Amino acid sequence: MAKKKILHIPAFRMNDSGSKGIKINRLDPEIDISGEHSIASPHRDDHYMLVVIEQGKLNGNIDFEEIGLEGPFLMMVFPGQVHLLTPQTPLYGWIIDVDRAMIDQEMREDLETRCKYLLPLHQSPSDAAFQHILKLLNVMQDLYNQPLDTRHKAIAALLISVLHIINGLALNITETASRKKNRPQQIKQQFLALLYQHYSEWKKPSEYAAKLTVSTAHLNDTLKQLTGRSTMSIIQEHCVREAERLLQFTDLSTKEISYQLGYPNPSHFIAIFKSQKGITPMQYRSSVN
Repeated sequence: MAKKKILHIPAFRMNDSGSKGIKINRLDPEIDISGEHSIASPHRDDHYMLVVIEQGKLNGNIDFEEIGLEGPFLMMVFPGQVHLLTPQTPLYGWIIDVDRAMIDQEMREDLETRCKYLLPLHQSPSDAAFQHILKLLNVMQDLYNQPLDTRHKAIAALLISVLHIINGLALNITETASRKKNRPQQIKQQFLALLYQHYSEWKKPSEYAAKLTVSTAHLNDTLKQLTGRSTMSIIQEHCVREAERLLQFTDLSTKEISYQLGYPNPSHFIAIFKSQKGITPMQYRSSVN
């Protein structure tokens, strides 16, 4: 019998909304969380996943980046990132699943910009910020286990407090200047937020510039100043990263991937991929499989 063709990377929704968009799993060898989808095989989620580990070792891969971590640490996996996580020892801590709608746009932009490739944040057990997060998570856990219809409002407020602390930790690492966002940083964050939503539809820098109400030249100059890359280069890098995921974790053909990413001309897509990676999509697939 022919092997069934893999057309999609496994993607999971929150199978139980928990407290209206927030699901809390306490990690403890004595607590059974069976029934959850496995995090030990490559997949992606449509929601954020906050991992806070007090004790234990964890290996894995997030968007092709190998990780080997020992608690205490915290990290966030973002919607769409292909990941697998494998405990090496018993883990003590939390996994918090959070629906996108629970986090306002400004916070999402901050987390995407500062934390997506920064976390994990390793902590000392005595660090004040880490201790504050643990206290908030314990209160959230207590509320989560109570059969109260109004509990979700309190849990949501506590969650936002946790995210503000994480954002502050990342800010201390990534910014040594003023904490106040300037206009170029705002443009960059807003552009990235649009890119994550529309990369398969919008391929022209002018489309993003129009939505941001700036000129195409100004958007390009701003991104070059902050990242060293042009608007077009960032758009193409994002599309190629998604192509890498599909090449490694599905059996879709180059043509099918090209169409899925919004490139109606596969030859054009192949040329973009080769310019970014130095090899063709099929050569890339052969190198990783």
